[in-house]
Amino acid sequence: MPNFSYKVRDKAGKIQSGMLEAENTRALAEKLRTMGFFVTSIKEEKTVAAAAPGAKSADIFDVFKKPKARDLVVFSHQLATMIGAGLTLTASLGVLADQVENKQMQTVVVELRRDVEEGNSFSSALEKHPKIFTPIFINLVRAGEASGNLEIILNRVAAFAEEAEELKSEVKNAMTYPVIMVVLAMGVVVFLVGYVFPKFAVMFMRGGVQLPWPTRFLLGLSSFIKGGWYYVLGAIILSVTGVYQIHRTPGGKLFFDKVKLKIPVFGPLLQKLVISRFAQTLSTLITSGVPILQSLRIVQQTIGNLFVSQGIDTICESVNKGRGLAEPMRDNKMFPPMVGHMTAVGEETGTLDEILSKIHDFYDKEVKYSVKKLTTMLEPFLIIGVGVIIGFIAIALFLPMFDMTKAIK
Repeated sequence: MPNFSYKVRDKAGKIQSGMLEAENTRALAEKLRTMGFFVTSIKEEKTVAAAAPGAKSADIFDVFKKPKARDLVVFSHQLATMIGAGLTLTASLGVLADQVENKQMQTVVVELRRDVEEGNSFSSALEKHPKIFTPIFINLVRAGEASGNLEIILNRVAAFAEEAEELKSEVKNAMTYPVIMVVLAMGVVVFLVGYVFPKFAVMFMRGGVQLPWPTRFLLGLSSFIKGGWYYVLGAIILSVTGVYQIHRTPGGKLFFDKVKLKIPVFGPLLQKLVISRFAQTLSTLITSGVPILQSLRIVQQTIGNLFVSQGIDTICESVNKGRGLAEPMRDNKMFPPMVGHMTAVGEETGTLDEILSKIHDFYDKEVKYSVKKLTTMLEPFLIIGVGVIIGFIAIALFLPMFDMTKAIK
């Protein structure tokens, strides 16, 4: 069947475009109207075989672009909207297959549609693509299929992914400025010490001036940078490779994940971030109807910290024995006493999902406040640090000049 590009207006009056296969323009127009769209234009497109020989697609590199979190958010929202409008799952996936911009995602959606048409459940079809769909996504969809609330679940998945991505983006953006400052400062210092300072050093030596210790120190550093930089580079490469290999082992990962939580300033921030993610994920899963023990196992897989994951394993054992969440959480130093007490209240009142949501909201605000406070504190320290280094270099340059001036007089 021929392909047709189309432009339509939805119920809100927003223009949408895409491409679909149909027998003719009339059949496609009828299909789009049944979907609740107002058709504005339909145009038949030439197939790839009919294209000019040797023509290349402008999107040839798109096949290598991995779907981002934003792609999954849009996918979930659009799928929920179409299912809510009364379209079948296969029809919805068919429409999405023509509208998804990312080529990898488009291929996956086509495969999902084929699997569903063959009689597989949507969740089992998603399980075939673990690099794109997380265990949280798959289990939430499975819960939606079981309860018949797939539309609600998909919107919840989209909101969950959107909020998590927003928090991650805020933390990343907040740390961008300090990182750039440090890199630029290191570049300036290396340039001054390795290139500018040696030119002045030759002049000082010819003048027969006895060099003060700051100048001698920078001369030694300059010689080391020019003559032994490859040793430094080799040591850095070996160190990074060694740490990476150790981190890949279970014991090494456990050690580093534990150390991360104890680093001054950054450790407490990471702890708040982990608690926020733990509460958000567990609340979303429980609200969606996923059993509590299964929800904990999913959180354990996705929390991203092996030390915390081991603590969750203790909570799982407690739940499995019928003792609940609160007691092991109070015994675990990872969770502040407030979290354990609030969880106990949630279990006693039957509002655990609501309490976990409130815990997430609280720590989400704490993370944002801590990040803002941290960047506010880092800026003056970085400026002072760069000023001290540049000032030291300036003193090392000017002191011999003063001595040379005195000698000439």
